[in-house]
Amino acid sequence: MTIMYIHGYGSNGNATKGQLLRKKYPQHNVVSPTFDYDHSTPWQIQDLIRETVEQEKVSAIVGSSFGGYHTLCAMSFFRGCVWAINPVHDVESAIRHIILSGNQASQQAQSFLNMYKDFNSKVFMQQSLYNQHLPQSDNIPLNFALSTDDELLGDHRPLLDLFPRHDRIVWMDNCGHRFMRFEELNLSL
Repeated sequence: MTIMYIHGYGSNGNATKGQLLRKKYPQHNVVSPTFDYDHSTPWQIQDLIRETVEQEKVSAIVGSSFGGYHTLCAMSFFRGCVWAINPVHDVESAIRHIILSGNQASQQAQSFLNMYKDFNSKVFMQQSLYNQHLPQSDNIPLNFALSTDDELLGDHRPLLDLFPRHDRIVWMDNCGHRFMRFEELNLSL
């Protein structure tokens, strides 16, 4: 089995979570490409995810934070097991608060934000609507690992309103946004 890890903003493919996945699942191939969120459109990121899924025959995706957002968007073409760890669900607010902070007046910053607004309405929100209309079933391969004390994104309950059909939710205390306690997670991949 091949597991793909999608890192968050400001991180890279060699990030600690990708390494923790390799350690936790040594019997599986873990691929963790680096995504250039600053210089790629969200559509380009999705194309790279799709290419990796196809080339590596990925059967599970684990994504964290901004990577968790892209993981949820990848459900538009990916049908395997998905784990979203503290995923961004309000991308406009997250970009303004985390990525642009203080740089919102520049043309490049505004272009970045507008790109994600458009992508969010065309991809993320469509995935949310699709999820909301799924019949209740035990076979929905969407799972969440969420911190009760996420200092960066706050309350994750609005995310669950957007994606009410899922298999599992694991809530963990004392994890913060970084959520490094993989050894306690049973990801059931």
